[in-house]
Amino acid sequence: MKSLLLDSGFAVWRSSVREDSRALLRETIFRSGEAGTRCLLDLSPVRAVAQLVGRELIKIDILDAGAIAIQAIAFDKSADANWKVTWHQDLMFPFERLVCAPGYDLASVKDGIDFARAPRQVLESLLAVRIHLDDCDDQNGPLRVCPGSHRVGIIPSGEIADHVARTGEVVCTAKEGEALLIRPLLLHASSKAVAPRHRRVLHLVFYSGVPITEAWHRAIGPNQALVPLAHLGRPVKSIHVA
Repeated sequence: MKSLLLDSGFAVWRSSVREDSRALLRETIFRSGEAGTRCLLDLSPVRAVAQLVGRELIKIDILDAGAIAIQAIAFDKSADANWKVTWHQDLMFPFERLVCAPGYDLASVKDGIDFARAPRQVLESLLAVRIHLDDCDDQNGPLRVCPGSHRVGIIPSGEIADHVARTGEVVCTAKEGEALLIRPLLLHASSKAVAPRHRRVLHLVFYSGVPITEAWHRAIGPNQALVPLAHLGRPVKSIHVA
């Protein structure tokens, strides 16, 4: 799986997150009729799953021993919120405060939380883990990815369509309980569901690299207790969905 992530930028994996934990997530982290909610690592069920997944991925050498969870987003695609997302890379991530270090740019504030684009070497050390809480087939808007595009770095928006046309795409279906591992720099998109029904996903992001000069909004190690920061981030509605 490590070589697949290196070459293609994505892989399907099944963690040991139990059904009762997945059921609790389905019941607690989603808002009816909304596409997504971000900044969820302060919620105990989310934090517990993030720490379990982190330990598992460290054990199988996908993440380094010092890896931390930095973001958690709940996505749902349903009849009430049937959305699509064009081809893109995930570049913007939450930080504790306004970034000022060289290489960090595009600073913005979303619902009181600072976001920015980190340098390429930081982005290349991120791994997203999309835990499927419902079956996802080709009828309910699965993720589509452009294999290998994560190796190119940050792709200008005007070149994305040509890159996908040259490289092609893969449709990523998944069974409930499976997880899609994806490098955030991998080009990805999703269409509206043909047969809308819940397509709930807990999207975790881990950083597995050298210490950075800026502070993440949240940095949850696989075994640590959550230490509240000066401004506890409440769950906020997501504008960018995938």
